[in-house]
Amino acid sequence: MTDRLNLIDTIAKQEKFSTFSKLITSSGANEVLSGPGAFTVFVPTNEAFSKIPTIIMSELLNEPNQTQLKSLLSYHVLSGKVMAANIGSTPTREAFTGEELRFADMNGLKVNGATVLARNIEATNGVVHALDTVLAPSTTTKSVAAAAAASTTGAVPAVVPSAAPSVTGTAIPTTDSVLAPVPTSPSAAAARADIKPIF
Repeated sequence: MTDRLNLIDTIAKQEKFSTFSKLITSSGANEVLSGPGAFTVFVPTNEAFSKIPTIIMSELLNEPNQTQLKSLLSYHVLSGKVMAANIGSTPTREAFTGEELRFADMNGLKVNGATVLARNIEATNGVVHALDTVLAPSTTTKSVAAAAAASTTGAVPAVVPSAAPSVTGTAIPTTDSVLAPVPTSPSAAAARADIKPIF
């Protein structure tokens, strides 16, 4: 007899994962984790989600059927159970979306440059590791890409199309597949000028 819960319930039980838990339900990404597994899930904390600019979250949440949000969250899932001790042993692994995640074990475990926090939270059908930053697959919308471009100028575009076609090969909103805040004014950009990219 085990007291472990499945991945969906294990994630829902952790207060620091409440945003991810709500989003996988609203987007339907929880279907990915409903199978027998095993799966490895890199779950961004609530603080990680708070780094995402409102303009990007609005785009993801307001899209019909939240297709991009589902893809974004599914990008945090690997088939198979990978414990923390083995994460850095393979430089790349294929995420559930078919795109690659990059791993490193230098100055702490990293996934696409994001830091792995809590580790080896086991569930009946896999394992959960916490991340300090939300990862992003390479497919995004033009409006999200525009927000990414604005991160280099310090200005968020005044007009953002709400249903732009998909663009392949764009990471949001930094040069790597990690979500990060977009400065909203030149002064905000200057205040962040000394912050280095995550990866």
